[in-house]
Amino acid sequence: MVATAIPELENPAQAKAALAQLGQARQFQEAASLAAKAAALWPDDADFRGERARHLLAAGALLDAEAAAREVLLAEASDAQKEAAWIILADALIRQERAADARETLREACFALPGSVALQARRGHQAAQAGDYPEVIDAYQAARDLAPERELLHLGLLNGLWMAKRYALGSAAAARAVEQFPESAVIRQQQASFLLAEGRAAEAISVARAALALDPGNPTAHWALVDALWRQDRFNEAFRTLEAACETIPGNAFLLNELARLSVPMVRRDAVIQFYRKAIELPDASPEIWNVLIRALIEEEEFTTATAIARRALLAHAQSANFGSLLVEALLLEGKTVAATSSDIASTLDISLESLDIRHFVTSGLLALGRWDEAIAQLEEMRSLQPDQPDLLLKFGIALAGRGAFREAIALLLELTEKHPAHLDAWEALCDAYRQAKEIKSAIAAYRRFETLKPPKPKMNRLRSRLFGEEGI
Repeated sequence: MVATAIPELENPAQAKAALAQLGQARQFQEAASLAAKAAALWPDDADFRGERARHLLAAGALLDAEAAAREVLLAEASDAQKEAAWIILADALIRQERAADARETLREACFALPGSVALQARRGHQAAQAGDYPEVIDAYQAARDLAPERELLHLGLLNGLWMAKRYALGSAAAARAVEQFPESAVIRQQQASFLLAEGRAAEAISVARAALALDPGNPTAHWALVDALWRQDRFNEAFRTLEAACETIPGNAFLLNELARLSVPMVRRDAVIQFYRKAIELPDASPEIWNVLIRALIEEEEFTTATAIARRALLAHAQSANFGSLLVEALLLEGKTVAATSSDIASTLDISLESLDIRHFVTSGLLALGRWDEAIAQLEEMRSLQPDQPDLLLKFGIALAGRGAFREAIALLLELTEKHPAHLDAWEALCDAYRQAKEIKSAIAAYRRFETLKPPKPKMNRLRSRLFGEEGI
């Protein structure tokens, strides 16, 4: 069937059958032309105008789809036909990257058809994309009240309440959702999170356990349970629960990170080593997992094992300079000389012993061990080959400060930050150099500049702790 056959059709049913065939064949432009001819033949049948708009959208003719949808809305049509037209219009605007226009259109649509679940849900989704959480709450609450049997609408409302930090309302909404969906693990997990946010840890424990009984693979529910136990000062039980969670979901980055964090106050680095060694055997283990494991092994003075795993990490993530540095550190701690260490890495990577990459790895390892004089000797040789290389200058500044040559370090790092004002690590090193030189006002000024570059929060907290003696919030 082709579009030119439409004028010869005897009735709308034949035209609709032809449209269905073209749609199934994904001949959207032809279907749109056919629908236009059918609309001219049978102007009282609003279905054809709606079909034209729908097929224009599917064909990617966004401006034409927008115009066609508006035609449907201006004509006589049923609520169902107008609902479909509002959706097409909003989608056409979204795909044109006119998000604000789409949101205004959806508000207008919901005012015109307040009983439309589809339109209210779309309004909520677009509001979430824009970070307008009061509107998310309003839209999803309306949609949920219209169709309380749809779990996704409850979840949309709970997400809006969470992002808006409306924890008491969230707890109430989650409790209502649990009544509607008693077998939903994700809704029970959401309820546990809201209870925790309210400070109701004892209740959160039972709810989180109920969620895990329904779905043992929900990492957020595991964490809610651990967090609730910890808040009740049940530290050993919380840590055992976290270990069990890591056993159930091996390799989950969030749970592993929390295990590493809580292992410090619990003095349980053995748990980090145990679970991280399992995690690196998984195919999607992130570089951070390898990094934490190697660092834990070094801190436990298991240097031979650290060397073996750092070598594997370097081969698995050759693009990450950090693993070359960690391998150097482990080899040096094993008692290897700098020359033997360099040869080991050259052999591992099958590259020339004279490679500057190897020298960079070696200097980073020496810096990590505080072997300042050896690092400076290496850096002086490298600087003759790469006089303006920013990372080399950064290492030079760190080594000079480590050796106590603060004035030289500060001068070099000031030059580096002037040439590379967005170099985050250079500002951190400058702040540290000023701090070590007891020039606190200058250190704080460097820290403030460091803050403006929006560093990762853990990095900022570590520097804040060194400078002010406290962790950032």
